[in-house]
Amino acid sequence: HLLIGAMLIIGMVTIPLMANTVLGTDPLEGGLRLLRMTIAIPVGAVLGGILTQRIEIRLPAAAGLILTAAGFYMMSRWDLAIADPTMTIHLAIAGFGFGLLISPVTTAAMTPAMEGDRGAASSLTTVSRMLGMTFGLAAITAWGTDHFNTLVADAPAFTSDPAIQAEISRLASDAGLEVFQAFFMAAAVISLLALIPAWIMARAD
Repeated sequence: HLLIGAMLIIGMVTIPLMANTVLGTDPLEGGLRLLRMTIAIPVGAVLGGILTQRIEIRLPAAAGLILTAAGFYMMSRWDLAIADPTMTIHLAIAGFGFGLLISPVTTAAMTPAMEGDRGAASSLTTVSRMLGMTFGLAAITAWGTDHFNTLVADAPAFTSDPAIQAEISRLASDAGLEVFQAFFMAAAVISLLALIPAWIMARAD
């Protein structure tokens, strides 16, 4: 859940922010793009719950992480021309993967806990996810700001010259796109790394 929280916050922050900056959409459209991912989460959660009852929990957990990694990897290939249906498919894949993870992680935490410890087990999984979101947000903010500044360090000084203004705008847009692509790739890598504790978690069950 620590790693899931880090992945989740990267998606929740980057998707609308990317839409509202380098892609030039309004805030409503940014929210609607995020909705394309979050609306798939409960669909995956229902299927993940069914699978967790019928098969070993490592399978839906691994499937969820692989789908999430695939979705974020495809999002890391977005350019300024990204549009539907491609965008929606990529977002839905990541969201569906997140949904598949909910039941296996919860089951792995609750099943071995004694009756009197189940409240603590449940709260620890939630705290782990929140810590992951906290660390993930801090990391992308610090690294993203530094990387963006590095990419635009050689940009010309602002003047009233329309040609130079256009060049500054182009450099800023390209730098922002590169930073957002890196955020999505980081989320994909974290998702693959999470396969290791997910496998151990399942074996413990």
